[in-house]
Amino acid sequence: MGQEVLDAFWKSNDRIYNENTLLYHRLARACGLPDCAFWLLYTLRSEEAPLTQTQLSEQLSLPKQTVNSALKKLVEEGVLRLEAADGNLKNKRVCLTEAGEAFLRRTVDRVFGVESAAAARLTEEERSALVALSQKLLDAFRAETEAFLQTAAIGD
Repeated sequence: MGQEVLDAFWKSNDRIYNENTLLYHRLARACGLPDCAFWLLYTLRSEEAPLTQTQLSEQLSLPKQTVNSALKKLVEEGVLRLEAADGNLKNKRVCLTEAGEAFLRRTVDRVFGVESAAAARLTEEERSALVALSQKLLDAFRAETEAFLQTAAIGD
């Protein structure tokens, strides 16, 4: 496979990724949320259980400080509350308040509906193939990235 073909693949893949990111940004704004707060609430709702700040940071691949700032604002707004996890004051579970539950029903739950309607436009086979191929590419990219990081220093 020639480099031009691979370059065209990545250009298309990057365009799709960026447009997908823009669509979620627009959905977050329609919910009245900054992107990070949207993804925190989205993740809490999709997990259907309280998560710790650390778990949220890891699942979203976001720095702990970024997650903490967004959580702090959502707590101030009465959407979330923090509870000590297993008696450990440093590791707090993030829980929805009653107001938060109502807010998610009006916002994030409707986004799940948008996603479901979009996914329903694909066949079950297409959805399975998309997930399988996306995971395969991610695994290959991760392996290549790790190999690169072990042998090269960018900027030196």
